Amino acid sequence: MFSLLVDAAFKRAQNNGDLENLPGAGKPIAPSNLNSDPFAHVYGESGGMTPFSDIQSRIREARKRLTEATEPAQRKAIQTEISSLETRKAIEMETWKRYD
Repeated sequence: MFSLLVDAAFKRAQNNGDLENLPGAGKPIAPSNLNSDPFAHVYGESGGMTPFSDIQSRIREARKRLTEATEPAQRKAIQTEISSLETRKAIEMETWKRYD
């Protein structure tokens, strides 16, 4: 099922010309990248963020706000937000592992 979705997305990108003139096109992949996580490599090359890094940056931001918060109700709301983000991160990681 997952491979069918990836194939469809790839064909759509090809038809739209999204895969033309990409940086590094036609060049071999550096040996240092052959043993690393291919998804991390693609995200890094594209300037994008992995789902984990996006969530992790939001967690760091919330923790910073927590250290600055003084009102108990405000602190509790931020702690709830952090807990929710941590749960979402764990779910994303489990989902990611299924397709690894």
